Amino acid sequence: MATNKHAQIRYTILDKCFSNFNRNYVYSDLLSEVNNVLYDFGTEGIQLRQLQYDIAHMKSNGGYSIVLDKDLKDGKKRLFRYKDKSFSIANHPLNVNDSEQLETTLAILSRYKHREEFNWLEELIPRMEQAFDLVASGDNGAIGYQENIDLKGREYIGTLFNLILKRKKTRLIYEPYGKPQLEVIICPYYLKQYNNRWFLFCFNEEFKSISNYPLDRIESITELADDFKPSEINWMDYFDDVIGVTKPEDAEIQVVKLKFSEQRLNYVLTKPLHQTQKLDKESEFGLTIRIEVIPNRELYQLILSFGDDVEVVSPQEVRTEINDKIKKMKEIY
Repeated sequence: MATNKHAQIRYTILDKCFSNFNRNYVYSDLLSEVNNVLYDFGTEGIQLRQLQYDIAHMKSNGGYSIVLDKDLKDGKKRLFRYKDKSFSIANHPLNVNDSEQLETTLAILSRYKHREEFNWLEELIPRMEQAFDLVASGDNGAIGYQENIDLKGREYIGTLFNLILKRKKTRLIYEPYGKPQLEVIICPYYLKQYNNRWFLFCFNEEFKSISNYPLDRIESITELADDFKPSEINWMDYFDDVIGVTKPEDAEIQVVKLKFSEQRLNYVLTKPLHQTQKLDKESEFGLTIRIEVIPNRELYQLILSFGDDVEVVSPQEVRTEINDKIKKMKEIY
């Protein structure tokens, strides 16, 4: 069967339906699920005949060789569900069509990886090439990446990404550490990864301000009917003034000077703390670097991670904050 540009979307939706053992799907339910997503993409829905073709293709050797439970029925209507609870096409080796599409996608992405705004492709493309080559070759790989595959909240990334694109207001059930669950209505704007965690940046309807929520503290996400206007914030520049993801409101950028030990300085020079990092020309022995940032929690955590290899020279506000934290640590030990 010939595929079109929306075929992979339909297969993914059907895979989710077949994997859902908490709901019974008949033809009309499957058709509704597929068409609802296609409508959201701004394209026409499909008819029953196309749905039947899709299922037949997924069952074929040229597709994903899926096996459905033939004995499930609701009265006279056939129910559709995988025979094996653990099966998913996401775990299935790539078929020929998938491989060809992936190769084409990687070739297109490779054209842009040397542009400054697409520097992240320099890391992404080898990861994708290695991941999919290993499926076919069984090799052990040549690159290792830091990633927490058990991180709670990873499953929300795709959902939130689509809500951002669709500009739909969203209800979050959120559970802060050590506090009861909260229900918040937000306009989702941006997803950012930092320190191996994912954060959602959004407009909080109650506080009328930008908030961020770690995905691992989100309990549920509900799409609401209301649309929202796109953010006027340039998210490519939003984090330029901070280390990490915390940006205190109404705070000003400060020049932070940090004096390092000789053995640690070269490490900092080869792995800058911030894009504004420079050697302080006024410092004695050339051991001091300066960065221009808004002081925040992540800055203090970073400074403390260097232990006795660093001293905060200025400003006094940052020096005092680090001193207070060290005193509290001393009380503990």
